Amino acid sequence: MVYALGEIVLVVIGILLALQINTWNQNRLDRKQEQQLLAQLEIEYNKNLEQLNSKIFIRKEMLKSCLILLNYRKLESDKIDVDSLNFNLSRMVTRPTFNPMLGVTTELSNSGKLYLVQNADLRKELTSFEGFLGDLIEEEQVIFNYSENVIRPFFSEHYQVGGVISQFLQDEDFMAIYSLGDTNKEIPINELFPPADFKPLLYHPDLEDHIALMISNTVYTNQQSEGVKEKIELILSLIKSELK
Repeated sequence: MVYALGEIVLVVIGILLALQINTWNQNRLDRKQEQQLLAQLEIEYNKNLEQLNSKIFIRKEMLKSCLILLNYRKLESDKIDVDSLNFNLSRMVTRPTFNPMLGVTTELSNSGKLYLVQNADLRKELTSFEGFLGDLIEEEQVIFNYSENVIRPFFSEHYQVGGVISQFLQDEDFMAIYSLGDTNKEIPINELFPPADFKPLLYHPDLEDHIALMISNTVYTNQQSEGVKEKIELILSLIKSELK
């Protein structure tokens, strides 16, 4: 009987050891997969940060152009450079939107693999990130709609906008950000549109209101963007703390 009991104990110990080894192997595989996922997330959120910074930069340039246009309204028409005017009008109606890459984040949530991320704070930030974008998306849509549905028709009604389009397509900084290519080198666009009378647009009383609203909306949208930027930077810092 003692011998049989000893055999039972040995069998139980063997089972426990096998379970322990299996658990250890599974944990090792999970940690390896976690590191791979963290590396992918780091790439994803670094790209999101890079894109968001470009949108913030564009809006700051928009604000500069709005202020220049307000100052132009105080000048006599013969003191205004038409190319500069068109350049700043083109920047005023730019409509940047943040379109984050969330492929890895979404896959983690949908596949049920989020448990692989051990850091609870990081899991929380990843799951809440897309919802956190709501306010920024709404504000970007406000600017997009106002530019598309109000300001651009207003420009067309009071000005020949060929020069504005020409200046936008030759704007190398913005062209690089939007990846539009070297269109200005292929076609001499600036030669296609003759100078137009800008006075009906520049000195129109409604232009000041449009500029003021664009300034207000753009400032607020960039404030929302800064909040999202802090969120991304927090996620990246949490990821880096877990990467080995």
